[in-house]
Amino acid sequence: MPSPALGVHGLSLAFRGASILLRDLVLLTASSVLLALIVVAGYRLLLHPLARVPGPRLAAISNVWHARQACDGRMLQLGKTLHKRYGPVVRVGPNEVWFDSVDAFKHIYRAGSGFDKSDFYLSTALQRPDITYTPLPTFTYPDTLDLLSERDTQRYRLQRRLIGPLYQTAHLKRHEPALDAVLARVVATLRSLDGAEIDLKEWMHIIAVESLSAVVLTWSPNYLRDGTDHSSSSHGYTGWRRKSVFGLFPLAVKLELLSKAFGRAFANLWGVTYKTPRNFRPFFTGVYRQVSRRVTAALAGRPVPKNDRKDDFLADLIRLHGERPDFSEAYLRRMAITNFGAGHETMCSALTSVVAMIGSHPEVQRRAADEVRSATKDPKVYDNAVRLDYTQAAIKEAQRLYPVLGMSLPRTVPAEGLAVHGRVFPPGTTVGCNPVSLHRNAAIFGDDAEEFSPDRWLDGERDVKSMERFNLTWGGGGRICPGRHLAELVVYKTIPALLEHFDVEVVMPPEEDIQYYFMAMLTGVKARFVARKKNE
Repeated sequence: MPSPALGVHGLSLAFRGASILLRDLVLLTASSVLLALIVVAGYRLLLHPLARVPGPRLAAISNVWHARQACDGRMLQLGKTLHKRYGPVVRVGPNEVWFDSVDAFKHIYRAGSGFDKSDFYLSTALQRPDITYTPLPTFTYPDTLDLLSERDTQRYRLQRRLIGPLYQTAHLKRHEPALDAVLARVVATLRSLDGAEIDLKEWMHIIAVESLSAVVLTWSPNYLRDGTDHSSSSHGYTGWRRKSVFGLFPLAVKLELLSKAFGRAFANLWGVTYKTPRNFRPFFTGVYRQVSRRVTAALAGRPVPKNDRKDDFLADLIRLHGERPDFSEAYLRRMAITNFGAGHETMCSALTSVVAMIGSHPEVQRRAADEVRSATKDPKVYDNAVRLDYTQAAIKEAQRLYPVLGMSLPRTVPAEGLAVHGRVFPPGTTVGCNPVSLHRNAAIFGDDAEEFSPDRWLDGERDVKSMERFNLTWGGGGRICPGRHLAELVVYKTIPALLEHFDVEVVMPPEEDIQYYFMAMLTGVKARFVARKKNE
């Protein structure tokens, strides 16, 4: 009979052998993974079709470099420096290239170019796709009028044709009285602050949301009454930080759709988990309630009490649904909400940039204020505001330097490829122009392109048409923001109203402290609105 000691010894040897085998397997796996990473890195650096395109070497290996810049809010600094260092063509990812040139702009953004939106926009989609799991997960995005994220160009064109007439300036001007009432409240509220220092972004967000609420819903979230937006701007901007990172990893977006746990883990890895600010109160709750109540009543044919009849933009959308069956109920509900989802941050960004730039340049403020205050017709009326040449130039110039979008507007090279700047970019390459970079191109905007100079738009010797054409303030080519005219209506009326009644004192933060993401805003700007005396 075998000795018990021998049995224990044999078992010990077996465990030891198993542990050695496991260690060897781990080492082999780790070595294989490391070797694979080295091979992939070597291929992307040396053999990839973009290997000879200049740019940061880490960017060529992985999107991690690009995502790190986005996560840290460094897109403003990146847009200002990358092309100065590397030239008009810069590789910012294994398969992504930025341009800042007229030639590239013409190829990528002209209408009918065939350059569809890239899969970056999966991260901005408003609706979950339908998922089928055989044989592999397939994602089909529904037709829900998601204009920013829609990647089907034909579908997008049909959607734009449906809503286009409602978003033309001639139609939108009928809602000016609603905006005038908001601006009167804005002026009164700012006067009551008696020149106290405020966060400029928050207050421009208050104006944007109150304006949209009045025009679209004849409603107010009571931000002006409360003197705060209840951290809704900060919360929304945190979301754009997350989308800016996730958008660079489309596979992560798809995996999050399959597993919320993966999405949370990936967000935690990058530190872009949603953190609800203190005192946060979402205004979208009220928006959804208003839209749902009115649309449901209208579709049910219920009579509207006389004192509840409204002739606002939602009423326009409801009428469009009645006139055009192809403007479906889903379209109606989505478009009503999209006015807020797409509009509140773009308007806030534009207003913040304009007030910050005018307020931090005393001579510009003096000239714009003199123009507004000496106007013979009410400068807050849209048709009069657009004739304030210097004020309009200051608005354009602020948006040129600090545009609403802080990252490239990425497109996918079509089957025929792209030949530009003496290089050929294969089908499937992600390409685009970064507005921050493009708008600082001296070949387009002059040798003083880095300076804030409204006069460039009034200089008869400059090619103003080219400056307006090669401009991504509201998007590019056939994908220009459909709500552009609504945003301009608000901005063009608000700026004269503020200049008419206040002298604005602005304190800009160090530029490296400004957080810029795909949706971009000037953060950390402080301002004082000092009321003018009535006889001044």
